[in-house]
Amino acid sequence: MHEAVSAMPTVKDELDRPAVRPLGLIGSVGYFGIPAALLAGASLRLIPWMVRRGFSGLTILNVAFAGLGALVLVAALVAFRLEGRPATWTAFRDRMRLERPTRTVWLWTLAAVIVAFGVTMFIAPYAEAYLRLPLVTLPAETLSFRDSMTSGFPEIELSGRWGVFLWLVFGLAVLNIGGEELLWRGIILPRQEVVFGRWAWAVNGILWNLLHTGRYGTVGMMVIYLPVTLILPYVAQRTRSTWPGIVTHLTFNTIASLPMFLRFFR
Repeated sequence: MHEAVSAMPTVKDELDRPAVRPLGLIGSVGYFGIPAALLAGASLRLIPWMVRRGFSGLTILNVAFAGLGALVLVAALVAFRLEGRPATWTAFRDRMRLERPTRTVWLWTLAAVIVAFGVTMFIAPYAEAYLRLPLVTLPAETLSFRDSMTSGFPEIELSGRWGVFLWLVFGLAVLNIGGEELLWRGIILPRQEVVFGRWAWAVNGILWNLLHTGRYGTVGMMVIYLPVTLILPYVAQRTRSTWPGIVTHLTFNTIASLPMFLRFFR
């Protein structure tokens, strides 16, 4: 009993902990808008430039996407420190909502994966068939790179290249997923909750979806990703945990990367 009481935060702890600052619509657009502009620049300018100069698909993947993921991760860490919080795991865990997941959090996470995947698979054929209105005209080089990446870069020998495999896993789990979830759900969502209350997840999810406009190309692609970009922040806000977003996001991106990962084992 004494141990349980001593582990609870004291009044002084609560007073010393910096409050989460509010983040309204304009600030939210700024946070999402800068990465959106960088992603659009990568799709419309950087990738075509690298393709035309003969860079390999893996190099383009590292520069255009792992590089952007690294910037987002750094932004999350800088934002954390700019809030005046101590550089300790406890402070980081509490602010980022990374406490050990409870059974309820795991159940919500499982539900998020199943529902998001199921709804996405259901609407994808209809969105691709009836919502092909262009959002952005993607260059031919970007489309060819995307097709190659979706197929697992068949033009590159990957079998047994375990160093490359480990780097790609690190890039996916830490730079891509870690960076996005720590910034969008760890830093930004709690600040949006101060302003938007119960609807913060909707603002977070819609802006997150719009962030990828430079990669979508068509309205259909935007609609296809809408279930994931809405369900994930909803569950994160409902559970007050960032873990559901990390697990769900990692599951979807791993499935999308399977054609590439499987080629390392052939």
